[in-house]
Amino acid sequence: RVPNSNASGVTIVCNIKITKMKVLSLLLSTSISMQFADAFSPQRTTRIVARSRSTQMEMGFFDGIAKAFSNDEYGAPPDAIKATARHILVKTEDDASMIMGKLSTGTSTFAELARQYSSCPSGSTGGSLGSFEPGTMVPEFDKVIFSPETQIGTVLGPVETKFGYHLIVVDKRTGGGDWY
Repeated sequence: RVPNSNASGVTIVCNIKITKMKVLSLLLSTSISMQFADAFSPQRTTRIVARSRSTQMEMGFFDGIAKAFSNDEYGAPPDAIKATARHILVKTEDDASMIMGKLSTGTSTFAELARQYSSCPSGSTGGSLGSFEPGTMVPEFDKVIFSPETQIGTVLGPVETKFGYHLIVVDKRTGGGDWY
Protein backbone atom coordinates (compact mmCIF):
# COMPACT_ATOMS: atom_id res chain seq x y z
CA ARG A 1 0.00 0.00 0.00
CA VAL A 2 1.24 3.39 -0.91
CA PRO A 3 -0.12 6.39 0.92
CA ASN A 4 -0.99 9.30 -1.34
CA SER A 5 -2.41 12.73 -0.54
CA ASN A 6 -4.83 14.65 -2.65
CA ALA A 7 -5.22 18.41 -2.80
CA SER A 8 -7.51 18.50 0.24
CA GLY A 9 -4.94 16.73 2.39
CA VAL A 10 -6.88 13.45 2.68
CA THR A 11 -4.62 10.43 2.48
CA ILE A 12 -5.71 7.84 -0.10
CA VAL A 13 -4.36 4.32 0.03
CA CYS A 14 -3.98 2.70 -3.38
CA ASN A 15 -3.87 -1.00 -3.89
CA ILE A 16 -1.01 -1.35 -6.37
CA LYS A 17 -0.77 -5.18 -6.19
CA ILE A 18 -3.45 -5.59 -8.81
CA THR A 19 -1.74 -3.11 -11.11
CA LYS A 20 1.63 -4.79 -10.60
CA MET A 21 0.14 -8.21 -11.41
CA LYS A 22 -1.39 -6.87 -14.59
CA VAL A 23 1.87 -5.25 -15.61
CA LEU A 24 3.83 -8.39 -14.76
CA SER A 25 1.38 -10.55 -16.72
CA LEU A 26 1.55 -8.20 -19.68
CA LEU A 27 5.35 -8.18 -19.63
CA LEU A 28 5.50 -11.98 -19.36
CA SER A 29 3.08 -12.58 -22.24
CA THR A 30 4.88 -10.01 -24.40
CA SER A 31 8.21 -11.65 -23.65
CA ILE A 32 6.91 -15.13 -24.52
CA SER A 33 5.30 -13.99 -27.75
CA MET A 34 8.46 -12.15 -28.78
CA GLN A 35 10.57 -15.24 -28.07
CA PHE A 36 8.13 -17.40 -30.06
CA ALA A 37 8.16 -14.94 -32.95
CA ASP A 38 11.96 -14.72 -32.78
CA ALA A 39 12.26 -18.52 -32.89
CA PHE A 40 10.64 -18.62 -36.31
CA SER A 41 11.95 -15.40 -37.80
CA PRO A 42 14.16 -15.42 -40.91
CA GLN A 43 16.88 -13.55 -39.00
CA ARG A 44 17.08 -16.30 -36.38
CA THR A 45 17.22 -18.95 -39.09
CA THR A 46 20.11 -17.07 -40.68
CA ARG A 47 21.91 -16.90 -37.30
CA ILE A 48 21.43 -20.66 -36.81
CA VAL A 49 22.80 -21.35 -40.27
CA ALA A 50 25.78 -19.08 -39.68
CA ARG A 51 26.47 -20.72 -36.32
CA SER A 52 26.35 -24.24 -37.74
CA ARG A 53 28.57 -23.21 -40.67
CA SER A 54 26.16 -24.93 -43.01
CA THR A 55 26.07 -23.95 -46.64
CA GLN A 56 22.46 -25.01 -46.94
CA MET A 57 19.79 -22.50 -45.96
CA GLU A 58 17.53 -23.88 -43.24
CA MET A 59 13.84 -23.27 -43.49
CA GLY A 60 11.43 -21.72 -41.05
CA PHE A 61 8.75 -23.63 -39.18
CA PHE A 62 5.92 -22.91 -41.62
CA ASP A 63 8.10 -23.60 -44.67
CA GLY A 64 8.71 -27.08 -43.28
CA ILE A 65 4.99 -27.71 -42.92
CA ALA A 66 4.31 -26.47 -46.46
CA LYS A 67 7.08 -28.72 -47.84
CA ALA A 68 5.60 -31.73 -46.05
CA PHE A 69 2.41 -31.35 -48.08
CA SER A 70 4.00 -30.46 -51.42
CA ASN A 71 4.94 -32.83 -54.20
CA ASP A 72 8.01 -31.04 -55.57
CA GLU A 73 10.20 -34.13 -55.61
CA TYR A 74 8.05 -35.75 -58.22
CA GLY A 75 7.41 -34.14 -61.58
CA ALA A 76 4.12 -33.84 -63.32
CA PRO A 77 2.63 -37.13 -64.45
CA PRO A 78 3.63 -38.16 -67.94
CA ASP A 79 1.31 -37.31 -70.77
CA ALA A 80 -1.23 -39.98 -71.56
CA ILE A 81 -0.42 -42.11 -74.56
CA LYS A 82 -2.57 -40.86 -77.42
CA ALA A 83 -2.62 -40.86 -81.18
CA THR A 84 -4.41 -38.83 -83.80
CA ALA A 85 -5.09 -40.73 -87.01
CA ARG A 86 -7.11 -40.92 -90.22
CA HIS A 87 -8.24 -44.00 -92.12
CA ILE A 88 -10.10 -45.26 -95.14
CA LEU A 89 -12.17 -48.39 -94.56
CA VAL A 90 -13.07 -50.61 -97.54
CA LYS A 91 -14.53 -54.12 -97.89
CA THR A 92 -11.85 -55.82 -99.97
CA GLU A 93 -8.08 -55.84 -100.23
CA ASP A 94 -8.40 -55.06 -103.96
CA ASP A 95 -10.28 -51.82 -103.13
CA ALA A 96 -7.51 -50.88 -100.69
CA SER A 97 -4.83 -51.55 -103.35
CA MET A 98 -6.71 -49.45 -105.90
CA ILE A 99 -6.90 -46.51 -103.43
CA MET A 100 -3.18 -46.88 -102.63
CA GLY A 101 -2.52 -46.61 -106.39
CA LYS A 102 -4.49 -43.36 -106.58
CA LEU A 103 -2.61 -41.99 -103.57
CA SER A 104 0.75 -42.86 -105.14
CA THR A 105 -0.05 -40.88 -108.30
CA GLY A 106 -0.78 -37.80 -106.20
CA THR A 107 -3.91 -36.84 -108.15
CA SER A 108 -6.11 -37.11 -105.03
CA THR A 109 -5.58 -36.41 -101.36
CA PHE A 110 -6.19 -38.90 -98.57
CA ALA A 111 -9.18 -36.86 -97.37
CA GLU A 112 -10.77 -36.79 -100.85
CA LEU A 113 -10.38 -40.53 -101.26
CA ALA A 114 -11.78 -41.15 -97.76
CA ARG A 115 -14.88 -39.11 -98.62
CA GLN A 116 -15.28 -40.98 -101.88
CA TYR A 117 -14.51 -44.61 -100.89
CA SER A 118 -14.60 -45.12 -97.10
CA SER A 119 -17.50 -47.15 -95.70
CA CYS A 120 -16.85 -45.69 -92.23
CA PRO A 121 -18.83 -42.63 -91.06
CA SER A 122 -15.48 -40.89 -90.51
CA GLY A 123 -15.15 -40.76 -94.32
CA SER A 124 -17.31 -37.62 -94.34
CA THR A 125 -14.62 -35.84 -92.30
CA GLY A 126 -11.75 -37.01 -94.50
CA GLY A 127 -11.28 -40.20 -92.49
CA SER A 128 -10.36 -38.35 -89.29
CA LEU A 129 -10.68 -40.45 -86.14
CA GLY A 130 -9.56 -37.69 -83.79
CA SER A 131 -7.34 -38.47 -80.79
CA PHE A 132 -7.63 -41.73 -78.89
CA GLU A 133 -5.78 -43.89 -76.39
CA PRO A 134 -4.62 -47.49 -76.78
CA GLY A 135 -7.50 -49.93 -76.42
CA THR A 136 -10.05 -47.63 -78.01
CA MET A 137 -9.79 -49.27 -81.44
CA VAL A 138 -9.59 -52.94 -82.39
CA PRO A 139 -6.24 -54.63 -81.50
CA GLU A 140 -5.00 -54.91 -85.12
CA PHE A 141 -5.56 -51.19 -85.59
CA ASP A 142 -3.88 -50.25 -82.27
CA LYS A 143 -0.87 -52.42 -83.05
CA VAL A 144 -0.15 -50.38 -86.19
CA ILE A 145 -1.05 -46.97 -84.71
CA PHE A 146 1.02 -47.27 -81.51
CA SER A 147 3.98 -49.19 -82.91
CA PRO A 148 7.29 -47.35 -82.43
CA GLU A 149 8.23 -48.32 -86.01
CA THR A 150 5.20 -46.53 -87.48
CA GLN A 151 6.24 -43.28 -89.12
CA ILE A 152 4.05 -40.24 -88.65
CA GLY A 153 2.36 -39.08 -91.86
CA THR A 154 2.94 -42.30 -93.84
CA VAL A 155 0.05 -44.24 -95.38
CA LEU A 156 0.00 -47.74 -93.87
CA GLY A 157 -1.93 -50.78 -94.91
CA PRO A 158 -3.99 -52.39 -95.87
CA VAL A 159 -4.61 -53.54 -92.28
CA GLU A 160 -7.28 -56.22 -91.97
CA THR A 161 -9.77 -56.12 -89.09
CA LYS A 162 -13.24 -57.59 -88.55
CA PHE A 163 -14.63 -54.41 -90.20
CA GLY A 164 -12.67 -54.74 -93.43
CA TYR A 165 -9.41 -53.30 -94.76
CA HIS A 166 -7.97 -50.02 -93.48
CA LEU A 167 -5.52 -47.58 -94.99
CA ILE A 168 -4.17 -45.62 -92.03
CA VAL A 169 -2.25 -42.37 -91.55
CA VAL A 170 -0.97 -41.51 -88.07
CA ASP A 171 -0.91 -37.71 -87.79
CA LYS A 172 0.36 -37.44 -84.23
CA ARG A 173 1.40 -39.64 -81.33
CA THR A 174 2.19 -38.48 -77.79
CA GLY A 175 3.17 -39.91 -74.45
CA GLY A 176 5.53 -42.70 -74.89
CA GLY A 177 6.42 -44.97 -77.88
CA ASP A 178 6.68 -48.58 -76.90
CA TRP A 179 4.00 -48.86 -74.26
CA TYR A 180 3.41 -52.54 -74.85
